[in-house]
Amino acid sequence: MLKEAKSSKIAKGLVVLSLNEEGRVEPEKVNHILTELKKEPARRALPILRKFLTLIKRQINTYEGSLEKFDSNADSSSNLISDKISLARGKKINLLIQENQPLIAGFRMRIGDDVYEDSIASRIARLKKSLT
Repeated sequence: MLKEAKSSKIAKGLVVLSLNEEGRVEPEKVNHILTELKKEPARRALPILRKFLTLIKRQINTYEGSLEKFDSNADSSSNLISDKISLARGKKINLLIQENQPLIAGFRMRIGDDVYEDSIASRIARLKKSLT
């Protein structure tokens, strides 16, 4: 238990060292940290690496997300959605735009653990659920 707490504390410190001034993960810094951790014995480095990976993924999810749309070519609505989400969250959010034909119309967006959806498919599913 004590070793796990120590590994978590070290991993949290390494995440802070991996960030730039905007709070985004810098790949070069992460590579440097991984290179240094490789020099440590595996029994000591593995718990730190596991926690570090989890924390890095969580940090990246705070500023990157995915936007699924019926038609991936409509860039103006994608930019508008990205701008509105960035404004609401108080920081720039990068969205990976993907085509999702079953959505019919609308969108599904994931940023970290948050999912936002408004599509005809989701409305039909809610209506179907309310009728049963």
